[in-house]
Amino acid sequence: MAGNNKTREDEATEYLQKHRIIELFNNLTSQIIYQRPEEPKKFMIEQLERLKKAQRTNIDYPCLFDDSNIQSVFGMLDPTNTGFITLEQYEAAFTTLGITKYNKTQDMIDRNQVSLEEFLKEAKHGIIHSASTYSK
Repeated sequence: MAGNNKTREDEATEYLQKHRIIELFNNLTSQIIYQRPEEPKKFMIEQLERLKKAQRTNIDYPCLFDDSNIQSVFGMLDPTNTGFITLEQYEAAFTTLGITKYNKTQDMIDRNQVSLEEFLKEAKHGIIHSASTYSK
């Protein structure tokens, strides 16, 4: 490793990030806490098998949130049923859902509004990305 200034810690961090290991363990831990299975080890194996299958088919990623959960989040932010939330609410909702990568269009920024349709699209995409926990 002549000329390489990376420490073993840097290499380990890079490896964990590249393979999304931290996200994988976070997702597994969240699933276990939410589901509280009688056999947690068996449950983790099943979740890893689902993840492997989803990786091949690009569908059915194991995750905590479904469409009804996402709509409920939007509904809490839009109690008067206007069909829109502010950009600040949009960003806070995604932080709460653990979604770190999402789109903000110039139109959203100009309007300072996000529609239910826009929210659902980005939330589904973000949740799938978060749940996929593998590098492409």
